[in-house]
Amino acid sequence: MNTAYAFYRRSSLLLAAGCLCLLTGCWMFGNDSGSNGTTSTEDAETETGLGGKNDSDAIVDGWPEPQVALVLTGEQHGYLEPCGCSETQSGGISRRADLFRQLREDKGWNVVGLDLGDTMKRARQQDKIKFGVLHTALGDMGYEAMTLGPSDLKLEVDYLFSTMPNSKDPGDAVPFVSANVLFYGSADMDTPARFRVLEHNGLKIGVTGILGKKYEGKIFPSGDNAASELLTVTDPVEALTPVLDELKKQECDLLVLLSQAPQGETKSVLEALPDFDVCLTGGGPEDPSGVAKHVGNTLLIEAGRKGKYAAVLGYYPDDAKMPYRFELIDLDKDRFKRTQAMEDHMAFYQEMLKAQDVIESEPAVPHPSGHKFVGADQCGECHTKAFAHWKTTKHSHATETLVHGDPNYQETDWINRINDPECIACHATGWNPQEVFRYESGFTSLEATPHLTGQSCENCHGPGSHHTELEKQFQQDKQNTPEVQAARLEMKLDLATAEKEVCRKCHDFENSPKFDFAKYWAKVVHRGKD
Repeated sequence: MNTAYAFYRRSSLLLAAGCLCLLTGCWMFGNDSGSNGTTSTEDAETETGLGGKNDSDAIVDGWPEPQVALVLTGEQHGYLEPCGCSETQSGGISRRADLFRQLREDKGWNVVGLDLGDTMKRARQQDKIKFGVLHTALGDMGYEAMTLGPSDLKLEVDYLFSTMPNSKDPGDAVPFVSANVLFYGSADMDTPARFRVLEHNGLKIGVTGILGKKYEGKIFPSGDNAASELLTVTDPVEALTPVLDELKKQECDLLVLLSQAPQGETKSVLEALPDFDVCLTGGGPEDPSGVAKHVGNTLLIEAGRKGKYAAVLGYYPDDAKMPYRFELIDLDKDRFKRTQAMEDHMAFYQEMLKAQDVIESEPAVPHPSGHKFVGADQCGECHTKAFAHWKTTKHSHATETLVHGDPNYQETDWINRINDPECIACHATGWNPQEVFRYESGFTSLEATPHLTGQSCENCHGPGSHHTELEKQFQQDKQNTPEVQAARLEMKLDLATAEKEVCRKCHDFENSPKFDFAKYWAKVVHRGKD
């Protein structure tokens, strides 16, 4: 582990922050016959509860204090900040920390955080840095276990083991738990732990996790037997059976399964092993309905993807009719505020990206055209009017906003993101914005490539080295050769193509949810040469 980051992990402060939020569902569950408050049914899956959308501004409105409240999240897919860079979007660890503060400090509840894993989107150096920061942030929020999804396991076993070498140590924050994922081919390694037993407010909560068979294909090459020298994935049901036996021996009051699997497979597991009280499942929609379900005796919960939501489950073991209350909470900007402790994590993350020079150290690829980026100034030598208008648009200042922020941003102190590939990809010239990689000759830094700042001409029309070279030759000999004509044609871009294949690569729903091509085009309209 990086020495600076190891020190950071050891010295992280405990998190506290505050919130109000948008509610997407408040569901209460009861049973007059079952000891765990669930209703037996012949159906494999049934919806339960009488609720609907809760229109109150307050979270968990009207709930009595539970003996323990579980905050369940997962499938974050790399979104440390709100889903997309637009402040209208939901989520982000800074707002999530607000939820924990309100439940713990404002309400005085006993709160436990559990995460479903699948935290990253890619498996590059940036994602390893991000995973480490997120893991520490979860610990500061009060998470006590997480299982591992396919994106996590792609980060490499050696890295994951260095992040959490001992998931069995009760003193270590946010251990990895999985009944069927083995590191280094052995169930005797200290991580992932087969299970954890958490003790809160007189209750024992048994927590375990699985990786579904259908997700093995995301990790192992086709035809592999779900095993390698470093990583082994076994059958979920076979692996869970002895784990359940042990949790029963320890007389757990609440058995929780973190199922990193498609919902169909999760349901099959629960039908085979009906002793779990609660299951958080993956594989569902990005925006769940907020309706919890029963699979046999197990309460089945979804928390959505990209960190936009948090599921809160209140447990009332002494209430035979209503032992559970459930609410899926949208981490909305209007009811959640950013928290300084999480902003400190975000600032450290940016510092790590800079220290490890992620932008320049990650391999660049040749542009499909075979040409190089030359910068908007060279385009402006001939296209003077178009260039002059571009200078008046926000596109020309796109890189600058990463350094200084939007003037309207006031929540917290702005964090410089000039070293973040995921931001640079849409705020400078010479990157692939969707896959987040740099083209050869693309922007690397303000010092080395100042001519490639801004969202400029070549991001839409393609790198201009070949075109500008031929135009300079044309200025000398006035020979309108087929090659010159072909190069000019290559740089042309019609509006239909721009809207569907160019603009929306950055102005997608997450980053520009109010994008209207006709309206935006009117602000940047420019046509051809002078």
